[in-house]
Amino acid sequence: MDYEEEEVGEIEASTHIQYSRRELLLNEMLEATEASRRAARLVHNIVENNPEKMFVDKDGKIVINGSLATYRVDMNGFHNKMNNPFDYSSFDQVEVHPKGILSEKFQTACVQVQMHASMPAYDLLGAYLLGLMNDEHTWLEENMTPLRRALYSMYGLRMSPLTKSLSEHLYLQHKGQFDTKNDRLTFNGTNGWKWRLSFGNPLARGFKIEYQKPRQDWWNHMFDDHSVETTDHYTMSHFFDIVEHLAQSPALLRQAAEWNTDPIFVRKVASDYPPLARDLISRIEAEDYDPSEIYSFYDEPIDSNDAIQISFLDDQIRSMILA
Repeated sequence: MDYEEEEVGEIEASTHIQYSRRELLLNEMLEATEASRRAARLVHNIVENNPEKMFVDKDGKIVINGSLATYRVDMNGFHNKMNNPFDYSSFDQVEVHPKGILSEKFQTACVQVQMHASMPAYDLLGAYLLGLMNDEHTWLEENMTPLRRALYSMYGLRMSPLTKSLSEHLYLQHKGQFDTKNDRLTFNGTNGWKWRLSFGNPLARGFKIEYQKPRQDWWNHMFDDHSVETTDHYTMSHFFDIVEHLAQSPALLRQAAEWNTDPIFVRKVASDYPPLARDLISRIEAEDYDPSEIYSFYDEPIDSNDAIQISFLDDQIRSMILA
């Protein structure tokens, strides 16, 4: 075979290979399309088989009656994503309404669904709808923080469809006990401590926080309104964050850096917990220590009133440890 014959052979081989590859690509696209058609039919069946739970409104939005709330899903963003994969819109913003009501004032949440790389888009949508319908199980999953916040913002801690599920969760996690008659939540901390949040004062923006140490049968006052009396640190800014933070205290505070906890809260605890006070003394006795230079956020120092309160608490700690 001379040079020209070898070149023709290569061209013919290349043409054959390219044809095979084009056909393979076409089949893969058609299979993906067929998988989406099957998944779309599945979504249709999910809505059709739950006529008391799922509805389609006049704007084509899917309305879902969950156990905790009513949700409305705007399908336009999802359809745009199907029509144009490069469109960054999605259906992750869901309207959250009080159960059984479509309110003009609703919450929104970016709800995430556990997915696999090979999952067709409509399978994802089906899982999304079922997750909202079964919200009493899904709202406490790790990736559902936005939904938890939306439900709490809507209902608070008053008696609501959320109360039973929230009570069970807090009991399982922290031996939490709701006293709905007196608007209180009591739960375990570490080192034998217990915490009590009171939420019945209509004039308070936040919680009254009290604590009980081992072998005490009385409650010690910490804050009348934590939202006003702390520095708005992120660990004290939302109900679920507060409960998680207190449930790990006081043990957590002994290893926490200044920016990992509220500077007023940690000193309040230290003033009645000598092991923590001993941990803090080297920090507050450092030559370059200045309460006004403490940062509650990454780039915002605490205000002057908070700095004064911290200085007062620092003096209490010094009196306890250095006396």
